Amino acid sequence: MKLSARRVALGDRGSSLVSVLVIMLVLSIGGLALAAIVTNTTSVLSDSRSTAQSRSAADAGLADAVTALRRGTLACPGVLKDVKVDAADAASPTYSYKVACGAGIATITATGTAGSGMTTTQAIYAYTETPAGAGDMVFFGTAEVKFTEEVKTAGMGRLLDIIVPQATFTCQSFIPANFTVGGDIKTSGGCTIKGNVRATGVLNVCCAGDIFEGDVSTSGTGTGRVEGTILGNLHANGALDFGWGNKRVGKSVTTTGNVGLGNVRIDGTLTLPAARTLTMNSGVAAGGISRPPSVSGPTSPTLPPWFEYKYKASDWPGFSVVTLVNSGTGPGTCSYFNSSPGTGWTTLPSYTGATILDARACSTLSSNNGSNPNLAIRTNLVILAKGMDLTTLKVKAASGLPSKPKVWFITEDVTPGDSKPTCGSGYGPIYINGTVTDTSVTAMAYTPCKIDVGGGAGGIDDAWNGAFYGGGWNYGGGLTFTADPIGVPGMSSGGAGGSGSGTLGALVSQRDIPPQVIS
Repeated sequence: MKLSARRVALGDRGSSLVSVLVIMLVLSIGGLALAAIVTNTTSVLSDSRSTAQSRSAADAGLADAVTALRRGTLACPGVLKDVKVDAADAASPTYSYKVACGAGIATITATGTAGSGMTTTQAIYAYTETPAGAGDMVFFGTAEVKFTEEVKTAGMGRLLDIIVPQATFTCQSFIPANFTVGGDIKTSGGCTIKGNVRATGVLNVCCAGDIFEGDVSTSGTGTGRVEGTILGNLHANGALDFGWGNKRVGKSVTTTGNVGLGNVRIDGTLTLPAARTLTMNSGVAAGGISRPPSVSGPTSPTLPPWFEYKYKASDWPGFSVVTLVNSGTGPGTCSYFNSSPGTGWTTLPSYTGATILDARACSTLSSNNGSNPNLAIRTNLVILAKGMDLTTLKVKAASGLPSKPKVWFITEDVTPGDSKPTCGSGYGPIYINGTVTDTSVTAMAYTPCKIDVGGGAGGIDDAWNGAFYGGGWNYGGGLTFTADPIGVPGMSSGGAGGSGSGTLGALVSQRDIPPQVIS
């Protein structure tokens, strides 16, 4: 009996051990399962947070692109890469976007990246491209075009479009414009350009205080020099030499040539071919340095041909024609306008229907006779002459008109068809000197000769509201130019078209697409 009891006790002890082992196994499995659940939940939460942040970053990139297109600070096509949503946070989510235009639409593809998350969204907007040849200020000829600090420009809430198809442009003033230049783009101090710049030559930013706020693209093969600040992207087809003024490039730099960095900071990436020489000096490329086997240069800007205009009365339906003769002194003669007291000018406000003043019989049409004509016009006017001296002429709209009148000062191109401005024998410039076209009218100066700004006659500061289209530019005094779209017959009316820009319309569609890296 004692032996049996002991056996029973030993059997109970064995059962208890098995039970304990089973319980420990169950608890271990449960613990491992719980740990796995916690780990997986943490991972899922982390991925979800990254995805949400990447989506927000993509939306921020889309909004940035839309805003830039509407303001005219983004050319189409265009690319922007690796922008931090929070510039002060080293771990901030980033966005990149690209824009393509054509067939009446602009397609914006924006990718946001945050941690392990990447989201790409794509939006399509209606888009109206400005036809080639349009521009607020267009100057042909091979002589340098320079805006000193005395040339003040404005665009009524938008960027101007300035086109210099055959010459170097030199900036010494604040210019809220996009530029298309068929030569070099240079500064001489005191320069700020708010828009995008596309040039067939090279960039030469001379001075530390000079600022380019948009993107800069130069397709010349020479060496570009950058002493100032570029807030957008810089894409060059030749070597780049950055100065020592402790300045910055706000986005990325891409070039096909050698690069020398002074103490410049590049906020984005620096890309140049592996075979080219990179001299860092004190420079910093915060977004990293890329050295692919080859790098493509920028697409050279499309330069518009000279727009030929030779007068035809049929181009102006509804206009009456008043033709001057070059003899006599009374009404209907050149002297009636050109000689003191310049009575002819004071008759223009009496016209109530659209009128063409054909003064081509005169050697020139001039208000420079001491009369200082001050015209309050009531209708659209065309003033046609071989050359014009508009000294101390003021033009404004009469009060109470239902719409803003327009006035065209036209020197016709006598040899249309040769695709170049022809300032023929006996023809001369449109001379602006103490001349004011008020913002109540829209005025255009069109001439195959020069637009010549003397400036300040009679103590009057020159002011022009409208457009310039000339075979050249000669500057010798102060001018305030305000862009107001207008063109001659057959020409688009200008306004923000020279740098691949246009008008962004309504949203057509928006959707998420498979994540993609913007390149």
